[in-house]
Amino acid sequence: MFGADLHLPSMPPNTVGGSNVETLRRLGRELTLINNGELAAADAYRLYHPTASTRPCWGYSLEAAREDITNEIVVLFRSDENYSYDRALRWVPLAELATRKQAQLTYHMQEVGPAEDVVHEILGVFRDVFEFAVAANWSHEKRLEFYHSFPFEEMTSKEAVIAFRPVLFGCSAFEDFVPEIE
Repeated sequence: MFGADLHLPSMPPNTVGGSNVETLRRLGRELTLINNGELAAADAYRLYHPTASTRPCWGYSLEAAREDITNEIVVLFRSDENYSYDRALRWVPLAELATRKQAQLTYHMQEVGPAEDVVHEILGVFRDVFEFAVAANWSHEKRLEFYHSFPFEEMTSKEAVIAFRPVLFGCSAFEDFVPEIE
């Protein structure tokens, strides 16, 4: 999909991540919790990285993996391009990340980024993408390429996400796939 200049992070040593099927199930469960008002999409997926190597940044939690020996949870974190130094994917220990509320209380940082309804709509798109990923048996590298290339920064409103659906699912990578739209 991408040229040799794209550097995707390797899975940290001794970690176990989820499969496409597990990711699809998790997205389905979390969307149900969000729809029932039991979980906020932005609380689960928008995190603050106060100790980022160059400077603190906001970003998205995309996947999680568990280290076999210590049971430490690491998160695949995609930093915001518009609000930080660059668009990057990296594995970060969950203990180094802060939720919106923690960022406000501990670091006096207000969240910058999309509203709750936008993150909720993005998760719906991700669920549909993972329906395809399961059917097409995407590799872990292919998932990372998708996460890296997803235009989070352009998804500033629910309407923008809805307008992006036909563009995404109309491209050749999703040939013959018709997502069910709720």
